[in-house]
Amino acid sequence: MDVNQLIGRQVRVCAVDFGSPANAVIRSLDLDSNSLLLEFAQPVRIGAQSYLFAVARPRLKRDHLDTLLRDKLLGCALTCVPQERYDASNPFDLSWWRGGGAAIADVAL
Repeated sequence: MDVNQLIGRQVRVCAVDFGSPANAVIRSLDLDSNSLLLEFAQPVRIGAQSYLFAVARPRLKRDHLDTLLRDKLLGCALTCVPQERYDASNPFDLSWWRGGGAAIADVAL
């Protein structure tokens, strides 16, 4: 399967920390880190912080990005990116992350 088909697709992100599901668009993907860049339709709040972007990685070793294409659902570890940390030239860089803004989520096509 060509996982590049995921770019531009709308998804629903369900995470307990969000309170209610959030709509997002897959803006990019990184095959090396097996990650998706999500842009939320409306900022999501976790605690006192709002987020417009998140990096999603499959939670289970057996899952890959093509799992989302095949099964229409992917369990993910989600790292939300604060606006001041978002770097459009390197959106998958999470080396700054030391906690907060993370959730376990299901991403559904």
